[in-house]
Amino acid sequence: MNKAALTGVALAVAGGVAGTNWYANKTASEVVAQQIQQFSEQTGLAVSYQSVDYSLLSNTVVLENISFKEQDTEQGLVEIDRFSLKGYEKGKISPLTVLQVQGLSLSNEFKGTAVEAIPSALSDAKYNLNSTMRYDESSGDSQLEFDMSAEKVVSFGMDIALSNSRDFMELQHDIQQMHDQGEMTLEAELQMQSKMITTMQSLQPVKMSFSLKNEGELKSLVEDELQKNGLDHEQLKAMIARQMENVPASDEAKQAIQSFIAGLSSLEVSMQFPENTSFMQLGLQIQPLAGNPQALEEFLKLKIVGR
Repeated sequence: MNKAALTGVALAVAGGVAGTNWYANKTASEVVAQQIQQFSEQTGLAVSYQSVDYSLLSNTVVLENISFKEQDTEQGLVEIDRFSLKGYEKGKISPLTVLQVQGLSLSNEFKGTAVEAIPSALSDAKYNLNSTMRYDESSGDSQLEFDMSAEKVVSFGMDIALSNSRDFMELQHDIQQMHDQGEMTLEAELQMQSKMITTMQSLQPVKMSFSLKNEGELKSLVEDELQKNGLDHEQLKAMIARQMENVPASDEAKQAIQSFIAGLSSLEVSMQFPENTSFMQLGLQIQPLAGNPQALEEFLKLKIVGR
């Protein structure tokens, strides 16, 4: 193939990709508009956004500069810089779904009328959220990773791995489809709730972990709130130490909690569970250990690190 032919093929491929992406973006815009209209009808909130973009290669929808307002009063509530959803497929459980929300903030109107009780460090912060769901249909294994942060203040993370989750995932998918199609009657919802309880009991936890981290201003936030209640950090530490004396936990766990209260830097909690053990079975195995915190923590392979 000569150079001219190669150039022609390259231009044709590029044109095809551009045309496909244009159509995909057009379709994505229509779907997003439909979903937002449905959301507005259900919640009474008006939603606007600057742009919608869809990447065919990564199967990712991105919305930018989103605003939520009260429909009746047009009072601003929440603004989001960027929202992206990767891997969602209608009518199918995706093996990987990634949701990201960047720059979520409360509007000045909303802060001035409804959130006086929230510390200004939190009401003025921008929030970021990342959620990743992995699902292996062949094995029934699933994993949820969730991180949320208030910029320059504090962040929270969670990681949960499960096995035997196929029935649970398929039931969630069926419930979503029934909602989308308007088929969720009261009777159907009650039936689904009963099924959901059963499937949740059969889930088999593999491991869980949680973390809380200071992103810059957590210590000053805590100290400001203590001051409002006539306390200081030293008094808080003494109060927690007294309360820990009556908590059914090992000395190591108590010390980790107190270390976190003292340093307000980070708290990490993790645990692992016996293989092929459902939540229901786990509850029965834990019951006899309730009076022996050391044995319970060893059974759960519980680790707590506080700084």
